[in-house]
Amino acid sequence: MSSQSKLWVGNIDSKLSEYQLLKLFEAFGKVTAFDFLYTMNTEKGSRTPRGYAFVTFESSDAAKKAIQQLNNKKINGRDLQVRYANSTSTPTSSKTVKTTETAVPAVLTAGNSTKSTTSADKLEKIRQLEAKLKILEQDLNIGGKSTSINQSNSRYKPY
Repeated sequence: MSSQSKLWVGNIDSKLSEYQLLKLFEAFGKVTAFDFLYTMNTEKGSRTPRGYAFVTFESSDAAKKAIQQLNNKKINGRDLQVRYANSTSTPTSSKTVKTTETAVPAVLTAGNSTKSTTSADKLEKIRQLEAKLKILEQDLNIGGKSTSINQSNSRYKPY
């Protein structure tokens, strides 16, 4: 997926359905991803459109055509706003605003560590865990009598 193939679509009228918007963009090329965002109301069990969506095309040419044809087009009485999703420029200015990207710490990445775990590392971690479990079992067996919580006849009385 090219970075120039994902579009942000804003100022969407709340009466415009997800299906209608998808069909509008499919006229410009194959849509590979479509995210129509809602706000969920858990008390009422309903959802309301947020007024924007993300559309990803297979090709950057299709995305470019969609921007040219649909940006500022009046749909249901509102001017649709269409631009590249990663665009940092404002629609009223031709200047590009530079942003500084900060690296995400490895701790915060979900399952995407830079060091791959080998099978030997995994086996060593399993051995360490088994050793800890054995120590915990020995601590529970005081004087040969098991003091396991599950085997206790007395019931815990919090007060």
